[in-house]
Amino acid sequence: MHKVEIRKPAKVPAEAIWQVLSDFGGFMNWARFSQGEIEVEGEGIGMIRHLKSAVGDIGEQLTSLDNETRQIGYRIVYGEPIGMKAYQALVTVIAKGHDSCEINWSGMFEPIDPDTRDQVAEALAGSYQAMHQALESYTLARL
Repeated sequence: MHKVEIRKPAKVPAEAIWQVLSDFGGFMNWARFSQGEIEVEGEGIGMIRHLKSAVGDIGEQLTSLDNETRQIGYRIVYGEPIGMKAYQALVTVIAKGHDSCEINWSGMFEPIDPDTRDQVAEALAGSYQAMHQALESYTLARL
């Protein structure tokens, strides 16, 4: 497995970001997919969000959710987004004062084609950047 990790500051309180991020089934509320839909199966750890978008169908399973450390984990159960045949993520929100935080986006992946590892890593980092911007903007608008 290969790792991609980015740490990004957000000018939003950690608790506000966490309230949005920890709603695993609410992903489409903030993720800015122009076209797409989500269906949630189950509740809590083990639940699956079925995402349908222009890039294809993807199933993501919630593997961990810790409100105390503000950490959420999930993995792909079906689909091959951006050329990955296996993927697991861990996102952590760290308070950096009263009105700011840092979000650590971390993922381990296995590319479908080993020769595309660098391209998949670059695409995943770009996806993290886009999700970070969308999450921060959405959360700011709710304050």
